[in-house]
Amino acid sequence: MIDVNLIGAPAFSVARQGADFVFTGYNRRMVELSGIPREAIVGFSPARCLPTAMAEAVTARYRRCIGERQAIESESYHELPGGGRWWHVTLTPELDAAGEATSLLAIATDVTARKAAEREGREAEARLALALDVLDGGFWHVDVASGALHVSPKLAALVTGRAAAPSSWAEFTADIHPSDAAVLDLGPMLRGEVDATTVEYSVDGPRGLRWFRSRRRLIRDASGAPERIMGASLDVTEQHLEQDRLAREARTDALTGLANRRGFEASAEAFLKRTGGDFGLIVLDLDRFKAVNDLHGHAAGDLVLGELAARLRRAVRPGDVVARLGGDEFAILVGDAEGDALPYLAQRLVLAAQQPVATPMGDLSVGVSVGMTRSLAGDGAIADLAARADRALYDVKLAGRGAWKLAA
Repeated sequence: MIDVNLIGAPAFSVARQGADFVFTGYNRRMVELSGIPREAIVGFSPARCLPTAMAEAVTARYRRCIGERQAIESESYHELPGGGRWWHVTLTPELDAAGEATSLLAIATDVTARKAAEREGREAEARLALALDVLDGGFWHVDVASGALHVSPKLAALVTGRAAAPSSWAEFTADIHPSDAAVLDLGPMLRGEVDATTVEYSVDGPRGLRWFRSRRRLIRDASGAPERIMGASLDVTEQHLEQDRLAREARTDALTGLANRRGFEASAEAFLKRTGGDFGLIVLDLDRFKAVNDLHGHAAGDLVLGELAARLRRAVRPGDVVARLGGDEFAILVGDAEGDALPYLAQRLVLAAQQPVATPMGDLSVGVSVGMTRSLAGDGAIADLAARADRALYDVKLAGRGAWKLAA
């Protein structure tokens, strides 16, 4: 039997004694860690020198090692005089000439610190998982070598709409909107070029269009080579909807619901970028509107503006943009300005504005003066069109209002 006192690690030896066991060796390192003196262990069976539950557990492991005649490992927690500790014990049987196991050599390692770290890690993961449950999200990771994917059940359900976990990255991202597919390319991380990224993408799946924000981090092995990609994803659809709402409000006139000046300018830029056709710009001023405000008050003026805005909107086609630039100034971007489209629309606008507006103060009448122009090849900004349309509007006002003019 090996002398455990010659072993630098905590070690002890056990001999089989009939149906029981007896400790035959217990080195200095074991005494230091366990707090049990050698004379209280050596020569005694587990039942004689250890707490009952511990004695039963270690005896069961000794019997198993003897029966299997091969080394076994175990980890267990014990409260001993030296303090509560987690032990990792490797039991190795010593065989006699006949091949029977007659004694055991045990090497013990104090793994209390590792167990505490593991527990803290599990608790941290549980706290984060709880937070992600509240926030609608989850975890995923990809093994670089095998390509194997693991996705937390809740995230799999949120992204795919299915109970079964996706088996591959392609399946997991199958419902990603095509315009966002590029942001989910893991190539740079797989090649070790990027260590961390944050992306947003939309998923057009069974739950409809949803938005997700995903943080990804590359885990490298000891040599620095990519080993795993870990990610945490959150459903941020409500945030996107709120941002869209705020953006729309920032581009919308609160009184009329039309585009405001900011919305008009954004739409004008989009019109200017179009190719393969021209468009038109119409600018309008209400006639006699100041008199409505002066005689009947701003509440009446607001009613007139709201009704005229509704009439302008009904007069145009889908795709045209009607905007209130401020006060009683309006503008319309017309998608198709070929032929007589602009003069025909301008005449409709003049006639629509001439109809009285019913208010609690009675019917109120205003009119509209209209200036308009078509886009030209040299137009580099909406200001170029606006200048021509404004000149045409000025000419209409000089001529007596209530009419329209197309800039040459």
